[in-house]
Amino acid sequence: MKKKILVNILIGGVFFLIYNILMFLTWANHLILLPLMLISSLIVSYFIYKNFQNQNWLKTGLTLNLPIIILFILTSIWYKDFSRSLPYILFIPFTSFLGYWYFKQKKIYIPFLSVLIIIVVSFFLFPNYFVYYQNHNAEKNIPFLNITLLNNKKEKIYLDTRKIIVLDFWSTSCGICFKKFPDLEKTYQRYKSNNEVEIYTVNVPIKGDEFNKTINILDSIGYTFPKLYAGSFKEVETKLKFNTFPHLMIIKNNKIRYDGFLVTQDESKFYNIEDEIYKLLKE
Repeated sequence: MKKKILVNILIGGVFFLIYNILMFLTWANHLILLPLMLISSLIVSYFIYKNFQNQNWLKTGLTLNLPIIILFILTSIWYKDFSRSLPYILFIPFTSFLGYWYFKQKKIYIPFLSVLIIIVVSFFLFPNYFVYYQNHNAEKNIPFLNITLLNNKKEKIYLDTRKIIVLDFWSTSCGICFKKFPDLEKTYQRYKSNNEVEIYTVNVPIKGDEFNKTINILDSIGYTFPKLYAGSFKEVETKLKFNTFPHLMIIKNNKIRYDGFLVTQDESKFYNIEDEIYKLLKE
């Protein structure tokens, strides 16, 4: 009996372990993490079903999938954001079932079909769903509550509310943030000579961050866009009502006019930063 309980605990912890390892290796970049996690789900499920044939397949599947799905749901409820977790909640059990299907049928087309599904989900459905989820309500016209902003000398900086201000919020633990910086650099180069537009990155400090080390992270890479630093995570969360990164905010006349995710024209013809800036310039 004790051995059976131990086996179930080990099975239930497999996806936890894999997910955390992949989180570390990919810097939480979900565009890479999601396909790797789904492939792992497929392969690991096949070998678990193969090696525990004497157990009820449904019970094994629940033991394998339910713990991590509950974790995703609880985490999403806590952060009030299902944008990143929903694909995992839906497709980890699905790819796990595909692993079971291959174990039962041994048909050669099943792994090829599974890989095709993972490619479609990871590189077509997820990016487009993510853009839509993050930005379908992004265009706003609400007051901007000023937050404490510092330069690299810890001096307070005040935004010029007469201009269109683009703020790209990021944290040191956000892998996608680093992936998006080249896009922001291109946007900055495009508008740096425009006196009506100012573009900044804003680092939001998290536990364990050291101010001087955070400054060096982007300076060492060589990006030229202006860099600001938020006074505290709590102030950003309380006043601006978000706590996940990256997060893009565009302000005009001290009003938040766009509150969503950085999207370029290469990624989507909808909600992209160039169109949003253009619309505000034409007002």
